[in-house]
Amino acid sequence: MGKVQLMTKSEYARHRGVSAVAVHYAVQEGRISLINGKIDAAVADIQWQRNTRTRAPNRPAVDTDVQSTTAGAGSGAEPAAAGDDYWVSRARREAAEAHIAEMKRGELEGKLIRADVLRQAWSRKVASVRDALLQIPPRMAPVLAAESDMERVATLLEDELRAALAELSREQGPEELAA
Repeated sequence: MGKVQLMTKSEYARHRGVSAVAVHYAVQEGRISLINGKIDAAVADIQWQRNTRTRAPNRPAVDTDVQSTTAGAGSGAEPAAAGDDYWVSRARREAAEAHIAEMKRGELEGKLIRADVLRQAWSRKVASVRDALLQIPPRMAPVLAAESDMERVATLLEDELRAALAELSREQGPEELAA
């Protein structure tokens, strides 16, 4: 059997093509073993392969226009490589998360309102106006019955209608929308 050639952590890092810090952590975590404070490269290579999880390779930024990257699917174009599926999915997820963050920021800044909140607020406003309009006849009937001046009757009705419809033009604040 041949003589075992031992090397330092920094020599092994150069041999492996990784940083000295990565080798230090691998030793510290027990993923590779030492012999008298040094490393047997042949044994360490096997331990490194077996005990170290490989990272996804760094890749340049993917175009976030996911439609253009997936447009060829089903159109007779060549299918994307298996590794590209990961990057396309990742780009789609990142774009969706960015979009959600922008919407949340817009909502916090008061530039966006959630559609369901707006629907509820509009429903309450329309119901309020409807109730105000429906209350005019029973409230105004005794007053109008006593009036003989048609101009006065018209003015009273117009004032009541304006008061009821003013609710529609009243601006609501964020606290009223959320109520």
